[in-house]
Amino acid sequence: MKVAFVVHQYPPRYLTGTEIYAHRLALILRDQGHDVRVFTHEPDPHQRTALRLVDEPVDEVPVTRLTFFDGLVPNNALNDYYNVFLGKMFGEWLDEVQPDVVHVFHLMGLGLSLVEECRVRGIPVFVQMMDFWFLCPTVQLLRHDGALCDGPEMTSCIECLATGNFSYEALRMFSKRAGFVEVSGPGPSMVELNHADVALRRQSLSARPAFIRNTLEKAAAMIAPSRFIKSMFLGHGYRDEHMLHIPYGVQPLPTVPRKMPVAGEGTVTFGYLGSINPQKGVEVLISAFRDYRSDSCRLVVRGNMQHFPKYAKRVRAFADIDPRINFMGPYDYGELSGVLAAIDVLVVPSVWYENTPFVVLEAFSAGRPVIASDLGGLSELVRDGVNGRTFRTGDPGALLNVIRDFDEDPTLLPRLTAGIGAVRTLDDNADDFVELWERALAGVPPAARSAS
Repeated sequence: MKVAFVVHQYPPRYLTGTEIYAHRLALILRDQGHDVRVFTHEPDPHQRTALRLVDEPVDEVPVTRLTFFDGLVPNNALNDYYNVFLGKMFGEWLDEVQPDVVHVFHLMGLGLSLVEECRVRGIPVFVQMMDFWFLCPTVQLLRHDGALCDGPEMTSCIECLATGNFSYEALRMFSKRAGFVEVSGPGPSMVELNHADVALRRQSLSARPAFIRNTLEKAAAMIAPSRFIKSMFLGHGYRDEHMLHIPYGVQPLPTVPRKMPVAGEGTVTFGYLGSINPQKGVEVLISAFRDYRSDSCRLVVRGNMQHFPKYAKRVRAFADIDPRINFMGPYDYGELSGVLAAIDVLVVPSVWYENTPFVVLEAFSAGRPVIASDLGGLSELVRDGVNGRTFRTGDPGALLNVIRDFDEDPTLLPRLTAGIGAVRTLDDNADDFVELWERALAGVPPAARSAS
């Protein structure tokens, strides 16, 4: 079968969870004899070209990278989710490659016109719900003040987008002008909206949720890795029967026995693995750990500090006065087994609606229980008292109590470790998707074989 993957960025220059997941699935499918091609966006920070396609294989998987000039769509609110020029380029690529099916992992930077091009050609297209970008232009469903957001609403979206962005700030200011009346009724086509006029930009932002939902309705199916993300989309008008619950799989990791504590190093080593940014709640973890005055615990923090440098610097300074906390910098995916082997418990203190963090599944695969916020997809993965512990989101005191339990109860860690069940693998996901694609090509309605 010839399969086209679409993803917003791709290795080797982009190595977050979505990109790694897509690439490893491509390798598995290739080894099974399928012809996998990748179409991806390659950001150009210097804006040196209008439109450019570059073929660059990665591990012998053909990859086509699209670079473009944002000025092609002067309406920045429209460009966020729809770019007719990119759609036409993708359509030409489809005509050349002629895939049997298209599997979308992410459309940020590419837009919904790619889904339209698939449907015009009668190519079944499946759309993975990796995060909340289809609902939220900032992806994270967090308001500008850090509060949780239930979904898109014009005023709130503008307030969030205007932070540090002059173009959206202009929309926010314009909306507060006396006598301004919002355009209502049937709107112009997307091509007609491609204009820098403030009213049209506001109209594009207002139309975003419904347009994305209506376009995704044309896909063969949407794939929800967690029941939580499916419930969020159900609350915004998406159809239950159009979203298939297929949990993520991960590359199996060796289960490494826990190292016996060394004198002076503590009895339990907690670990945080991930980017150092506000929505990940790292300061909640640091605060809780600092307030727990026990020399028998250690905390290891591994992650990239460059994405939010001011925040990372502040958190690092807050932790540096505690010798039990060790910042060790980022790690390559190939080092993951060793990184997990060096800790006893993974802590995921996120303050936003996580979907299904791969790092939780990877920790389980390596035999490491998880402490997590009781929020979103995290509480679906981590069962309190079974394979980990949960705590009230954003509450350092609640997290401190959980840390104390691990320190004071020597039976807790082995009990939770024993409670970790089987972890789905990438091979399982490959089988899931191949079955979906084959059913679509045979004209059979999609069904999720792994929905339970």
